[in-house]
Amino acid sequence: MLQPDTVFLCRVPDSSPSTWPDAVDRLLAHAEVARFAHPNDRIAVKVHVGEVGLKTALPPEVAGRAARWLRSAGATPFFTDTAVLYAGKRSNGIGHTEVAIDHGFSLERAGAVFIPADGVAGNLEVEVAVEGEHYSKVGVAEAIANADALVTVSHATGHVLSGLGATLKNLGMGCAPRKGKLLQHSETKPFVKNDRCSACCDCVAHCPTGAIAVDDQGVVRIDEATCTGCGECLARCRNDAIGFHWNAGSTSMQEKMVEHALGAVQSVEGRLLCILGIVNLTQHCDCWGPGSEKVAPDIGFAMSTDPVALDQAALDLVAASTGRPLDRIAWPKLDGTVQLAYAEKLGLGKREYRRIEV
Repeated sequence: MLQPDTVFLCRVPDSSPSTWPDAVDRLLAHAEVARFAHPNDRIAVKVHVGEVGLKTALPPEVAGRAARWLRSAGATPFFTDTAVLYAGKRSNGIGHTEVAIDHGFSLERAGAVFIPADGVAGNLEVEVAVEGEHYSKVGVAEAIANADALVTVSHATGHVLSGLGATLKNLGMGCAPRKGKLLQHSETKPFVKNDRCSACCDCVAHCPTGAIAVDDQGVVRIDEATCTGCGECLARCRNDAIGFHWNAGSTSMQEKMVEHALGAVQSVEGRLLCILGIVNLTQHCDCWGPGSEKVAPDIGFAMSTDPVALDQAALDLVAASTGRPLDRIAWPKLDGTVQLAYAEKLGLGKREYRRIEV
């Protein structure tokens, strides 16, 4: 298999999504898939199907190329993802499957079926022991934990709470059921900056737990006891009226996310292959339904068995292209390297790597 300190990169022209599936093909030609995937393996291909109406998520043909290579080795791949904390169709397995099929993650279009990893209610999990500073065990979505191997097809973006959303986020948040997502967000609580709030109530309408309300004086307030810290209010607000205690909250959340990522990798006994699209580099992640503008030109697609090296390479490549890494462009108040340093500390990978362009 690939050397763990190696990141393969296939560059693509800017704003040319038609070239993306072939770029993934070129990467997988170097992955020794036949040695990674054994006949009759059930292999989870962890994707993000994109929020309803989103146009910037990776198209299904990208993950479809991975599915095709896995099938050629005799394995049975399936696309999978987990329920989200916020309100919407992807908050349960039925609606999530409908969105996945609508977006092309189907056997007919992309070469594999979609299976919600944490079931209909987003609560099916397998507990995995980890040696972390926050947890001694974490929950991994059942279908992923019971797979023979795991392939992540991730999309590098900014993220409202972690600064960077890429491979580690896809493993940590993305492979966790709703309970795990709640645990990761639980210490990151927002507050209302009343001098900037217009009481438009967009945050009230979209809060998944009903934690935000307008009091008798017309002031918007957040009930910390009910709030999960999901960040939906921050993403919705157009007046910069939602604040976070960024440093403490973001650091804790990133560390908890990494511990869940470690659990996901351990659940498949380290049989992991990671593909990362460093394209459509937006401020918000693919859960942000309205979408957001690109903040940097497309770079290409990268692949490694080391999720830490892969995410570090994404930051380095964007910095080489624009002068600043993606986390600093998207969310200047956040430090997305917290997750990389902590993942390296826990043995998930290394930030030093060698890059091979194909």
